[in-house]
Amino acid sequence: MEDHIQTKDEFIVIDGYFSGNGIKSVKDVVEKRFENRLKTDFYNDFINWSKAENEILLGTFRASAAWPLLTDLGCIFDFRNPEKFVYQEFKLVHSLVNGWIPAESTSIGNNHVIAVRFERQIPKMLHELYEENEYHPKAPRGCLQLGICRKKDFSIILENIRKNRLKSDY
Repeated sequence: MEDHIQTKDEFIVIDGYFSGNGIKSVKDVVEKRFENRLKTDFYNDFINWSKAENEILLGTFRASAAWPLLTDLGCIFDFRNPEKFVYQEFKLVHSLVNGWIPAESTSIGNNHVIAVRFERQIPKMLHELYEENEYHPKAPRGCLQLGICRKKDFSIILENIRKNRLKSDY
């Protein structure tokens, strides 16, 4: 039962993905902010990262999950209509806390820019997100929002979202 309590909110909401120009803009901001700072392995890994066909850089809202890099995820769902979901294996490969600090994990309560790598191709629903062409997010209010989570946690998360929405209807 404790596992259900811990996992019911372990997902991250995203509202945009970064285009090639957007990725360059994010890297430029990270490099500039680290001009006079200690550069970690996480920094070097991100700055030297070249996006592969099966990878995507995403902008998130405040995370409710603390996932280390290489966490196996596997579920993407429409946050407003969570019955619409896709199971496809993918891993967290980069995490930029507050959008510019390369780190070993996501951290609860912070916005992030994250990169994920799919075993196969990127699911179509991710390309339905708002396309960010620069570092500063411009996704309009009301745009598509997707949730990502570990595949094994999705049924618990879905049940919790449904319960919360029923409560808010009263």
